Amino acid sequence: MKKILLVDGNKDTCKAMMKTFTGSDYQVITEDDGYLALEMLNIGKVDLVICGTNLQNMEGAEFLSIVRKQYPDVVRIIMSAHAEEAVAFKAMLQNIAGFYILKPWNDEKLREYIGQIFETKAILKSKDLMLLIQDVDELPTIERSYQKILGMIEKDANTTDISCEIEKDFAISTKLLQMANSAYYGLQTGSIKHATVYIGLYNLKSLIYSTSIIHSLDHVSAQHRESITDLWTHALMTSKLFHFIYGDMMNKKLSELASSAALLHNIGSLILIQNHIKEYAKVISAANCKELNLLELEKQYFQVTHQEAGGYLVSWWELPFPIVEAALYHHKPLDPVVINKEVVCAVHLAQHYAWQFMGQPATTEFFPEVFDVLGIRREDFEASVNWRKWN
Repeated sequence: MKKILLVDGNKDTCKAMMKTFTGSDYQVITEDDGYLALEMLNIGKVDLVICGTNLQNMEGAEFLSIVRKQYPDVVRIIMSAHAEEAVAFKAMLQNIAGFYILKPWNDEKLREYIGQIFETKAILKSKDLMLLIQDVDELPTIERSYQKILGMIEKDANTTDISCEIEKDFAISTKLLQMANSAYYGLQTGSIKHATVYIGLYNLKSLIYSTSIIHSLDHVSAQHRESITDLWTHALMTSKLFHFIYGDMMNKKLSELASSAALLHNIGSLILIQNHIKEYAKVISAANCKELNLLELEKQYFQVTHQEAGGYLVSWWELPFPIVEAALYHHKPLDPVVINKEVVCAVHLAQHYAWQFMGQPATTEFFPEVFDVLGIRREDFEASVNWRKWN
C-alpha cells in the first residue's frame, strides 16, 4: 500500500484530505508542523508528500526543498489556493515540487491524479528499464560549465550575467544563435544576450541539456553521425512546430514548465545511440523500411523504447513533469495515464509533421485524434503550416 504524507498548517484541510482518501488503496497520515513532518519522513517510508504553502513553523517551499535533498525518491506535490498560485508555480519551476494541486479539489479527480502519477513512476522504475540503465556505461551528465549556467537560471540571475557565461562556451553559443535565428523565431541576431532574452530562460535550459547530450556523442563514428544530426534537426523542427501549435493554432500561452517538452522529447534515442550505436542503426534502417514499428523494434532489440529511456533521463535530471510525460508518451498521446494530455498531444502532432517536413519516413503510428484533443481542424493546421518555411 502506497503511503501519503499530507502536511498543511490548516487542520481542516488535513481532515478534508483524509476524507478524500477514505476507502482508497492509500495510507494517509497528516501533520501541520513542518519539523514534525520531517521526523515522520525519517521514521518510516513515505511514497508521496502533499504539502500546503503555509505550515506551522515553516513555509511549504522550505519543507519541500528539504524533502528534495534528503528524500529524493519521494514524490513532491505542492497544494495552494488561487491566491497562492504564484508561490506554487515558482516552487515547480525551481524543481522543489513536481506537481500541483489547487484548493478546493475534486475528490474523484484527485484520486485519479495520484494514481496517474504512481503509474508513470512505476514505468520509470520498470525492471527492463533498470537493466538497460545498469548496462549503460555512463548516463549523460552535465558538464561543470553547463551546471554553472543552469544554477544561474534556477537562481533567477541577471540575463547579462547568464549571457556572459554562455559566451564562454562555443557549442552552446552556436546552438543558441541557431535556434534564435531559425525560421520560427526569426530573430536575425548575432547577440548572445539578445538571443537569450528572446527564446527565454527555460528554452535555454533545455538547449543546454540537449547540447550536453550531443557532446557526449563525440566518439560516434562519421558513418553514424548523420543519425545524430537528423535527431537534432528534428528536435529543433518539433520545437518550432510545438510553439506554433500553441501560439498560432490554439492562441494559448504555453506554460514555462512545458516550453521545452518538444525540444527534449526524443532524448531517449540519443541514449540508445550513445550506448548501442550499431544495433540502433539496424533498428532505424528496419523501421525506415517499414519492417516493424520503431517502438516494436526497440522492444525487440533493447527490451525498452526510446520513450522509456528518455522519460527516465529527464526525470533523473529533475525536469518538470510535463517534459517527462512528453518524452515518455509522445508516441502514445491518448494513454489514459497521461496528466498533461494537451502538451503530449501537441508534441505528438509536432514531431509527426517535423519528420514529414524533413522528408523522412514516419516510423511510428500517428493518432489524428490529437486534433480533436487540441481543438484544431486538421485541414486548417495543414493549410497554415504548409506555406511557411520550417528549415
